[in-house]
Amino acid sequence: MTRFGPMINDRGMAVAGSIGSSAPVLTDLSDLERWIADVLARAVQANGPESDESSLERLYPSHEEVRAALAGAPRPAPVLITGPPLPAHLALPLARRGFDPFDLAALALILAPELDPAYGRVIAWLQRDSGQPYPTLDLLARLCCETGQDRAAVAVRLSTAGPLLRCGLVEPVGGRSGPSYAGAVRPSAVLLRRLFAIGRLDDALAPFATVDAYAPVDAPDPIAAAALVARLVGDAPSLTHLSGAPPATCLDVAWWSAARAGRRVLTARPEALADPALLPGLAAEALLREAVLVVDTHAGGPPDAVWERFTHAVVVGGPDTLAPTGPHVPAERVAALSVRRAVGVPGGLATALAAHGVEVASTPGADPPAGWTHLAGPELRHTLDAVAARARGRAEPGAPLRTTAAEVVDVAARITGGELGRLATRLGTSDDWSALIVPDDVGARLRDVCAHLTAHRTVLDASGFADRPGPGRGVSVLFAGPSGTGKTFAARLVAGRLGLPLYRVDLASVVSKYIGETEQNLDAVFTAAARTDAVLLFDECDALFGKRSEVHDARDRYANLEVAYLLQRLEDHDGLAVLATNLLHHMDDAFIRRLTYCVHFPFPEAAERRRIWQGAWPAALPRDVDVDLGELAERYPLSGGHIHNVAVAAAHLAAAEGRVVDRAAVLRAMEREYDKIGPSPQAPTTIGAR
Repeated sequence: MTRFGPMINDRGMAVAGSIGSSAPVLTDLSDLERWIADVLARAVQANGPESDESSLERLYPSHEEVRAALAGAPRPAPVLITGPPLPAHLALPLARRGFDPFDLAALALILAPELDPAYGRVIAWLQRDSGQPYPTLDLLARLCCETGQDRAAVAVRLSTAGPLLRCGLVEPVGGRSGPSYAGAVRPSAVLLRRLFAIGRLDDALAPFATVDAYAPVDAPDPIAAAALVARLVGDAPSLTHLSGAPPATCLDVAWWSAARAGRRVLTARPEALADPALLPGLAAEALLREAVLVVDTHAGGPPDAVWERFTHAVVVGGPDTLAPTGPHVPAERVAALSVRRAVGVPGGLATALAAHGVEVASTPGADPPAGWTHLAGPELRHTLDAVAARARGRAEPGAPLRTTAAEVVDVAARITGGELGRLATRLGTSDDWSALIVPDDVGARLRDVCAHLTAHRTVLDASGFADRPGPGRGVSVLFAGPSGTGKTFAARLVAGRLGLPLYRVDLASVVSKYIGETEQNLDAVFTAAARTDAVLLFDECDALFGKRSEVHDARDRYANLEVAYLLQRLEDHDGLAVLATNLLHHMDDAFIRRLTYCVHFPFPEAAERRRIWQGAWPAALPRDVDVDLGELAERYPLSGGHIHNVAVAAAHLAAAEGRVVDRAAVLRAMEREYDKIGPSPQAPTTIGAR
């Protein structure tokens, strides 16, 4: 019975989770300890006359096996006779990965000091270095090799290019970078956790990876999933690229296929592959768990050398993420699979929630939550569970569960919008179209935009337009007009009608003075928006989409590159982007050509201004009878945004003086507003003059 284990149950046995099964198994390391004791005893015996029993007992007083082994006849080095009895949950993955007997013996000896400090004292004594309990390459060569040629190969096997270090099973002591017989190696944290049957990921990897994602019941694309299952079955290495559908759909295909192939899943963020400190641990976790590595990346793949650390890897990304060039990734190992794009959540979110026993309150027109077309995988499941939990929390016992479309959208946006929230600000949406005071033709164009988005993906995918050359899948709408004419509010209405969250892109967070960083930030915005099904609002977009100029210096060149990149990325974005500008003549001509819709918001006429004034006052706010809204609309040509400012300022002035809003308060607020925007040729020279 081993004296040191991962966790002890009520019977005093070490408990571990078996690979591929959730049932606990008993892990006994006593056979491995006896093997290590026998090897070290033989090594001590072969090291000369000074290695008598008493000197060894001072180093190693705890094991009868060592003293018993010393009673036999001396044996010359090498002393390694049989392979180590590693626990099955380590031995089986290593054997299937092709590790040879030397690798297994080296791993056992490297693990020795962690099983018992006495082993480390013997290793230090054998190396004549009392401060180094871990074996050096020289000691491992003397214990495990018979010929000089084999001994020379040890340095290669345990170098940074060797399988033990490359797969993250061991690591050099003291940061050694090159092979050296004087260098020592120790077990990695991942190897130790798996040896002691600790199933949780290493703390350093936990923020960047998850184990065993919940697989969907049905494959989103059965054809692509069946092809992927065939690649994941067996021990032949594979590297598969999934593209063509939104990332969440591709991830569902990867998780479903891994589960059908009988393999565990290790889903990692691309940052872990790019970090030299995290990559070895990720490789060790995938190897010892016999897991398929699944990585979602759109910013370009890591170097080819990364993939040789993993037996099976599935990469979700753009069409150029993988390229089998170079000696590290043989072409026969790489395959690209196109995943069929799903047309939204089947039946819409309302139907999916109905299956969870939650009814979405009916709203005029089409089901707003049906606009979520990229929501899939765990994000969809978390959304459904969260909405159902909220509904249960407020429902009376036995009462039906109900929710609203607005709550569904809010929950889905909170679950999926974490990354987007770093570069953009979420705005509230509205379904009160009566509050938008614009000419009838403008309102009709806005409703056309909503109708276009509702049928957009069905037309592209079901009708075959997506397979024809031409513009990308994106829908871009330009709202042009003077300040305060309702462009931002119109964006709120469109997003509300579609049942999607609205995010305003913060130019301060996106634009950078460093070359290339603006493009990276924009790519992050569009990628996060696609995962969130969000509507993007670029307010004052002429700052980003300005005309390209003649190149006179490096600044002009890179500014033009930013505009060109933005035009391309906007066209490829599978979603809605709303751009608002007061300066249409500043926009680049190539950008105007790529627009799906252009809606002009004219300055309101007197009749429209009167309706705006009427809607600017809350019903609960008292007004004096001398406030003539008709006079205000006729005499003061202001846009809706400025009228709102005047109404708010007048209410504050009246409240500060303890009276109702009267004509004097409105005119004082009007004067403050004209101080900001400057006098209008149509307005009276003196505010309040009749």
